[in-house]
Amino acid sequence: MQIRLTVLGHDGAEDTDVQVAAPADTPLAAVLGSLASAAAPGSPAPGAVFCEETRLDPRLAVLGRPPLTDGAVLSFHRPAEGTGREPAGARLLVVAGPDAGGVHLLRGGPARLGRSARADVPLDDPDVSRLHCAIELTADGSVTVTDLGSTNGTLLDGAPVTGGPHPVRPGALLRLGESVLRVESEAAPAPPPPGDRDRSGRRGLAGWALGLRGASAPGAPAAPEAGPSGSREAASRWPDPAAVLLTALESGPRLWERDAGHPDAFALRLGTAQQAPELLPPVTLALPAAGSLGVAGPRGRAVGVARSLLAQLAALHPPAALEIVAVAPGRAEEWSWLGWLPHVRPSRGQDCGLLLAFDAAQAAARVGELQARVAAGPPGDGRRTVVLVDGDPGEAATRAALARLAAEGPAAGVHLLVPAETPPATAASPLEETLVSARAASPVFAGCATAAVLSGPVATALRLVGPGGAASPTAGADAVSAAWAGRFARALAPLGQDPAAGGAPAPGGGPLPESCRLLDALGLARVTPGALRERWSGQSGLPLVLGAGQDGPAALDLAAAPGPLAVDGGPRSGRTELLASLTASLAAAQGPRDLSLLLVEGAGEGLRPAAELPHVASYLPATDPVRMRAFAQALREELRRRAALLGEADGGAEPFGAARLRVARVVAPREPGDARPEAPPMRAQGSGPLPWLVVLVDDFEALLAPPLSAPGRQAAGSVVRALDAVAREGHPLGVRLITAGGAPAAAIRIALTGHPAGRAELRHATGRATHFQAGRVTARIPRTSTLRPTVARLDWSRAGDPPARRPVRELGNGPTDIALLASAATRAAETDRTATATFV
Repeated sequence: MQIRLTVLGHDGAEDTDVQVAAPADTPLAAVLGSLASAAAPGSPAPGAVFCEETRLDPRLAVLGRPPLTDGAVLSFHRPAEGTGREPAGARLLVVAGPDAGGVHLLRGGPARLGRSARADVPLDDPDVSRLHCAIELTADGSVTVTDLGSTNGTLLDGAPVTGGPHPVRPGALLRLGESVLRVESEAAPAPPPPGDRDRSGRRGLAGWALGLRGASAPGAPAAPEAGPSGSREAASRWPDPAAVLLTALESGPRLWERDAGHPDAFALRLGTAQQAPELLPPVTLALPAAGSLGVAGPRGRAVGVARSLLAQLAALHPPAALEIVAVAPGRAEEWSWLGWLPHVRPSRGQDCGLLLAFDAAQAAARVGELQARVAAGPPGDGRRTVVLVDGDPGEAATRAALARLAAEGPAAGVHLLVPAETPPATAASPLEETLVSARAASPVFAGCATAAVLSGPVATALRLVGPGGAASPTAGADAVSAAWAGRFARALAPLGQDPAAGGAPAPGGGPLPESCRLLDALGLARVTPGALRERWSGQSGLPLVLGAGQDGPAALDLAAAPGPLAVDGGPRSGRTELLASLTASLAAAQGPRDLSLLLVEGAGEGLRPAAELPHVASYLPATDPVRMRAFAQALREELRRRAALLGEADGGAEPFGAARLRVARVVAPREPGDARPEAPPMRAQGSGPLPWLVVLVDDFEALLAPPLSAPGRQAAGSVVRALDAVAREGHPLGVRLITAGGAPAAAIRIALTGHPAGRAELRHATGRATHFQAGRVTARIPRTSTLRPTVARLDWSRAGDPPARRPVRELGNGPTDIALLASAATRAAETDRTATATFV
């Protein structure tokens, strides 16, 4: 188990991000001293530890369980400043503008808003005065506003505010410069994060949503058609930055609401058109139609807009629909907050810790992965990838590849988001000059079909420019601070997706392991005959555990599969190992009375270790023409026999899973003393229900096109024809086919990437994909050792590197996992002498 935490510094010390690796159920006490030392070398274990405002008992708090999950923030000796949860009578949301997203709790007394550091609610908006206005929650629960002599004035629902106090109704909009704030009262307060600083003598007032320390950091094909809608329904469809933050903090109903098929999927809110006093018509852009998007303007403002766009996408789209990649060499400090998001965890076999690139080598690796994605065409599941490109990626070849991706990637579901530093568009620097400057500064920006150009004297407005060059009307730009983005990302860090709940957010999730023992994925810590008999008695269907997924074991029910299962992969990808693992997984799911396995080798003998399982009725190496012909004939006869038996039983109308219980087998089992899987065919009456029959074929392409010197060249055709018959006719007869390499017309496919070995993707018939690390069964038992918890500082600049490879240490000549399983299964089946049917 690995989790990432942040330890707050005290007395001016910096906050420290750490990664903790520990066995399951490890108490906090086991790593408390290491956490203190990581934050401040030489520090002793603290006497008190807090997670946000909650004091923890280190002996009872368990790593990996709430609140000690990914993204948790710890402080020693005292809770983080201002994290009390006194009831708040109202809250103030910064819903639009250059410093949007803030959520401020009002608990009585005046709160001053302004650009000054002395303000209770600071706003990084150049058009806001240093002390602009004051909001007060009165004793009777009402809210008032008073203008403090601001330069640009204060508007309340479009009307100027002079002096004050003036009453503010719930839901009213306050406009200060380019910033818009909404007053909410009689609403449950959001839980304040660490850093809710008290600047006015009343705890819990200042912009807690802006960071750990409470300080504010200083659709349509063409852009002109992407415009605002004046209805309240439209404003609800496109949540403002404050609503986005609250959705993440509170795991609201809108969290991850948009899958790839949602009508508003991959659409972005860039800002608002200031048209009506009581409405904020959102300006939106459909990313699938817009292609790649460039943001041109002064760096601080352009990056703030990019943060807002990425946060929207991550809040509304689950990781199954959206992948985020960052290519920003030399800028780890600015973009490391992305590392907390579940959307940057590698799930397609990428050879990295996270989908981040903060140096030239990492950038080249990420771009190479994206090029392969584009070459493969649009994903069948509709999943899209958004790539942040900020700064020079390093090598000329990488720059050129990114420029091509900007233009060609959207057709394959890859969209680039490219902030480029330029002066804002003004009367002195027209829009076209700003675009020319941005394209000259960044060839990647030049490949973007759509551009958002920040405009105005202080770059707080924007205009959209589409492929044809026509520009939209000016709108107010939404941007968020780096501290806001970090708080937002931490809220999503512990979440994964629950497949049983339709992909809804759920605690858990994480990167795939570098390797996986199948026995661990099966939950067989001890492989004993009793444990297997218990599993066999409690299973139905053909549950097939593939390995480790992001949210637990990856599995499917082979009995419910609509057709054959194919395993694709190149040399050294782990294809044969996976096929052996599937054989072992089936043997662990059903006993020999209920399941028979046929193993066929197209080339080599990679499946021979699996032939020791008592379920294996026949093992056919591709070296004996006589046996190959006999096998093909016996398999065709078995299909005819099953068709006759099932037809006589119920006319073939009942599914095999139910009918098999009332149809006795007629093929005699292999005798207990006959350990040879190549035993000759026997035909005699047996007992028990008709078993499932699964045929597993390795190197299927070798059977389709055997070399001239292959001993079974002439007989391979008869085996292929028999396997084709299984694919066509076997499903209603309880016969399933699994092939590795070259199988035609497979309903479900497993694609092995080979980086690292065993990394795979299960592609369902519906187009949905499940990523997993395949289980291994032929390696020898790993050495047992005491796992000690470790704490290490997180170096975000290295998060995009390939994971460290630590070879599995094996016990000399000890047994393999599959040998252990075969031995236990054989002993478990010894009580039933009518267990396994032998066909050849």
